[in-house]
Amino acid sequence: MNCNVVVVGAGFGGLSTAILLARLGLRVTLAEGAPRAGGCLRSYSRQGVECPVGVHYFGAAAPGEMLGDFFDLLGIRPELKLRRLGQGGVIDRFQFDDGEVFDLPDTAEKLEDSLRARFGDTPAAVAFVMDVCRAAMASLRTDGAGSPTPPAMPATRLAADVLAEKALPSRLVDILALQGFLLGVNLSACPASFLMMATASLLMSAWELGCTGADLADGLVALARAAGVALLVGDPVVAVQVSHRRACGVRLQSGTAIAADTVVAAIHPKTVVAMLPAEALPAVYREGIARLEETGGTLGVVALLDDKRNPAPGHNVFRVRGTPRQSVKGVYAQLRPSGRPGYNRLTVLTESDYASWAAWHDTQTGQRGSAYSAEKLRRAEQAMAEVAEALGPLHQPQIIDIWTPLTMRDWVGAPQGNTYGARHSIRDGLQYLALSRPPLEGLFLVGQSALAPGLLGIGMGVLHVASAIAGRFAVRELMAASRQAAKGV
Repeated sequence: MNCNVVVVGAGFGGLSTAILLARLGLRVTLAEGAPRAGGCLRSYSRQGVECPVGVHYFGAAAPGEMLGDFFDLLGIRPELKLRRLGQGGVIDRFQFDDGEVFDLPDTAEKLEDSLRARFGDTPAAVAFVMDVCRAAMASLRTDGAGSPTPPAMPATRLAADVLAEKALPSRLVDILALQGFLLGVNLSACPASFLMMATASLLMSAWELGCTGADLADGLVALARAAGVALLVGDPVVAVQVSHRRACGVRLQSGTAIAADTVVAAIHPKTVVAMLPAEALPAVYREGIARLEETGGTLGVVALLDDKRNPAPGHNVFRVRGTPRQSVKGVYAQLRPSGRPGYNRLTVLTESDYASWAAWHDTQTGQRGSAYSAEKLRRAEQAMAEVAEALGPLHQPQIIDIWTPLTMRDWVGAPQGNTYGARHSIRDGLQYLALSRPPLEGLFLVGQSALAPGLLGIGMGVLHVASAIAGRFAVRELMAASRQAAKGV
C-alpha cells in the first residue's frame, strides 16, 4: 500500500489535514487506532443525553474570522448548526474565593466599560489590556475589516513576564490568567500572545455546537471519504518508517506497511517520538520532547437537573479556587438543555492529576471495580458542591456519567489522559511551541498549539502544515474558493 501522505490519528487535526491535502490532489491515507474516528470530537450518549468530551465552546468562528473561515474551508459549517453564545450579554462568569464575580461580556466595547468600572484607578492598565486585545482580534480577522492596531503581545515571551512589567492590578492579572483555565495553561508557562488570543477570539464571536460531537466527527469522516481519503480504523500505527534520514511511511499493528512520501502525525508528540528509530532524531530534540510536561488531567461529570428549578443561565460558570495568576484551578460548569423534556444537562470539568488514579493505572475502562466507581462518585460530588457555590443549589441532580484521566487515556490514547496533550512552554524552547516541523525530513506534526487555543490553534497548525506540503499558493487558492462559495458567489 502506498500514497503521497499518510496521516496518523483521526481527531480534528488529522481529519482536517487529510481532507485539505486530498482536495489539493494528493493521495492520502488516514490511519486511526481506535475503532471509530473523531478523537476528542466524538461525544457519546448516556440515557439518551449527549455528553460532550473535548469541544465545549470556541471563538472566532463567524465568517471573516479565522476559525470560521477554516470551517468554511472544510465545508462543515452547515452540519455544525452553530449557536451563538453571550446573547444575554455574558459569555463566562468567574466567581473567586473572596466572593467577587467578574463577567466576560460578548464584545470588546463592553469589556472595556467593565474594566474601567472595576479598575478605574489604573486607566493605563486598562488601556494596555484593550490595546493588545484589539490587536489580537485584528490578527484573527481574515476579511481585512478594522483599522490598524498596535502590536499584539509577543509569542516569544512568557505571559507572566510581560504582565509583571506592566504592573497590572493583581485581580486584573487573575482575570487574564483565567483564559487558560480549560487548557491547563498557567502564566508561568504560556506565551504572552496566548492569553489575549483566547480572550479576543471569544469577544469576536463565541459559539457552541448545535450538533453533537459525534455528528461533527461523522461529518468530517464523510468529507474525508468524499475527497478520496483512504480511512483505516482499528489498526494502530506502531512505527514510523525512516529511510535515508527521511520519514517514508508507517507500519500498523497488523503488520501492514504503508509507504508514503510524507508522514503527518496528529497524535501526542511523545507517542510519535517513541514510534521512530532512536537514530532518526537528534538526541537533543528527543530529550526536549521527553521533558515536555503534560497538561493537567480532567474529571468530567454529566448530570441531569430539573429545568424549572435549575434553569440554564445562558453563560458558562467558573468557580475559581486560589490565585489564578499563580495556578489556574477550579471548576467549570455548563448548564444547557439536555434534549430530554423537563431536564437540563450539567457538564462539570475540574482538574484531576493522573497520578492520583495510580491504583488503577493497569486497568481498562469497564474493568476497574467498585472502589474506582466509589472514588469517581466521591470526587464528582465534591466538584458539584463547588459548582453549587456559583450556580446556586442543585436540586436533586442525577449523575449519568463520570470520566477521569484514565477514561481519556483509553478513549483518545493520550499517555496520561490529558485532553490537551503536552504543555508547550517557551521555557522548553521556541521550537516546541507549535511542534509542526520536527528535525526529520518528510515528518510533520499537527495538534494542540501553544500559539492559539483549542480548535483555533489546531486549525492554524493544519493550515501551516498543509501549506508546507502542498504549497502556500495552492492552499490560498483553495481558501479563496471556499470564501466565494460561502458567500454564495
